[in-house]
Amino acid sequence: MRIREEQPEDYNSILLLTYEAFLTLDYPGRQRMDEHFLVSLLHGSSFIIPKLCFVMEREGKIVGHILYTKSEIKKADGTKTQAITFGPLSVLPTHHRQGIGSALVRHSLERAHKLGYGAVLITGVPDYYPKLGFRRARDYGLTLADGSSPDAFMAYELQSGYLSAGGVFGGLAPEFDRAENDDIGFAAFHRCFMSKYYPDELILRPLFDNDVAFMERWLKTDHVKPWYEHPEDWLHEINNRHGKFFFITHLIAEFEGTPIGFCQFYDMFYSQEDWLHSNTPGVMFSIDYLIGEPEHLHKGLGQKMIAQMLNIMRGKGIKTVVVKPDGDNAKSNCAIEANRFVWTGSYYILEL
Repeated sequence: MRIREEQPEDYNSILLLTYEAFLTLDYPGRQRMDEHFLVSLLHGSSFIIPKLCFVMEREGKIVGHILYTKSEIKKADGTKTQAITFGPLSVLPTHHRQGIGSALVRHSLERAHKLGYGAVLITGVPDYYPKLGFRRARDYGLTLADGSSPDAFMAYELQSGYLSAGGVFGGLAPEFDRAENDDIGFAAFHRCFMSKYYPDELILRPLFDNDVAFMERWLKTDHVKPWYEHPEDWLHEINNRHGKFFFITHLIAEFEGTPIGFCQFYDMFYSQEDWLHSNTPGVMFSIDYLIGEPEHLHKGLGQKMIAQMLNIMRGKGIKTVVVKPDGDNAKSNCAIEANRFVWTGSYYILEL
């Protein structure tokens, strides 16, 4: 592997890398996956610091990337001092736990120090960056614009004492705000991105907060209502997916960048299904799925959703999958059987 400065011809590879790096990232409050949108917005921005944007290559393929932009600190006396910020920091999932992210951070910090920058301020994973020398920003008297200073807000002094006066973090590129709040712009960009890089492909990703509105609408459609009674119960589970219903993995199915359906798999040990129960956690799971958009019915996408869920479960080491669809739902039964489930007389089962 080698680290080198990002070049203009790397843009498409970096855009795709960023999407893949954040595809499965999920946490409470995540509205949508917009890191690749941010990279596209920042492309060519005067806020980018080219000499601090690096890629990690392995056998000629870009497997990691770090991007730096200008920022500032407003002190109590009203004066401003320069700071720098990195993010996104992207690593291909197939290359996780190989030290790529930490190598890019350390390399870029060394370069930033040589270039004379005073401090790096970030919001990131609270338990990760302290291992690389970052401290809680509040230790330096620093806050975000709203006056808070959470654990995720961290700082690294490149020059000793540079942050001693404290202050308020700001001066970020306006593209950060747009990436987070421009729903229409994001949707248009994402559809174009997926059509270019994943044409005619069905993609499963985590369900984010912005997807709840899709579920509310889908559960009311005529082709879904007969099989998904009590929609308020489904929405209750989704809205509490990071709490009480932690044992359910909720996923959204996209086709060329447009959400078209929902699926989930869940541990039968924790569920309250009356037709079967597991005595051991992490062994036996069940699934549900639906196609929400009517124009995508009868195209074999349900079968593909199941197949992709099964691949995800295999990757997690899950052993057995069982499902008991409504006997009148012939289409669903066909999709299940096409994925090699076997009917036991009471339910379908598949040994992974």
